[in-house]
Amino acid sequence: MGTYTAINPNTSTQVDYAIPELWAKELLAEAEKQMFWKNYEGAQGSGMPVIRKDDLTKQAGDRIHIQTISNLTGTGVTGTSTLIGNEELLSLGQISVVPNWLRHAVGVNKDAEVKANFDIRNTAKQRLSYWLSDKMDQAMFTTATTSPTYTIYAGDATSTATLGSGDELDCLAIDKIKYELENNKALPIKTENGNEYFILVISPADAYYLRQDSTWNQAQRDANIRGETNPIFSGAMGVYNGVIVRKSHNVPVSSSKSKCVAFGGEAFARGYSYTPDWNEEEQDYGFIFGVATKVCYGDARAVEVNTAVVECYAAAPVS
Repeated sequence: MGTYTAINPNTSTQVDYAIPELWAKELLAEAEKQMFWKNYEGAQGSGMPVIRKDDLTKQAGDRIHIQTISNLTGTGVTGTSTLIGNEELLSLGQISVVPNWLRHAVGVNKDAEVKANFDIRNTAKQRLSYWLSDKMDQAMFTTATTSPTYTIYAGDATSTATLGSGDELDCLAIDKIKYELENNKALPIKTENGNEYFILVISPADAYYLRQDSTWNQAQRDANIRGETNPIFSGAMGVYNGVIVRKSHNVPVSSSKSKCVAFGGEAFARGYSYTPDWNEEEQDYGFIFGVATKVCYGDARAVEVNTAVVECYAAAPVS
């Protein structure tokens, strides 16, 4: 494949092929189908784990403000006690996300196009959509695991430094996670049938060790996901003690130690000031053709009690 160099916008000719808006929509649709966090997005007040807000009036560096509502914690009244004067005010919160540009492009020259005999636009859409989904997923995992308020350690570990063999993810660690979230009064995610769940996202290495746990395997034989159609179950390894376990290669792993992410509703926020677009350019009299996309968005943690980081020993099971 030929080398595609940066195009000087002052000398290049921008070519409008077909309907760029259509290609942009298809690119976004393809990216979102592959994006881990897409199934967890919802509008303000939806109770979904990722509060999404699009504000296309904003520019890069501007703040997009997103409202959150904390759970009620008051005691209420019992019997014939007077309720007037004992109401609990809704605790309204506001978080801000600062969108920033993320851009990339692919290019090909006519010689490579003829030899490869592929559809440039469809191939570019596939590659850019995968790249976009992967980068945006990485960004959210980084947001979720950087300076967390609540951290849990697997096994007998009490810190990152003390994690070692024997501190791999298992069902006991999931029980600790469930306790921590419930103890913090984290907002669970409700499905159509009224069941409540939390979600735990683990690395492939964590998944390997969890599958060695006989308690996990027995739980999946007895009561795995049955008849659930809610998108939050999409791609799940299974469910244990009301915790849906999913795997992602973007869960941070460093020095054989993973940072898994546990969460309920309104744990994170994502704001867009510019959704992915589609731009085509030619240079060298049409010999070199390129496709680019850009998006402007930002991520943040929302209600801190609704999420926790779970650190585990996660050495590669094979060398």
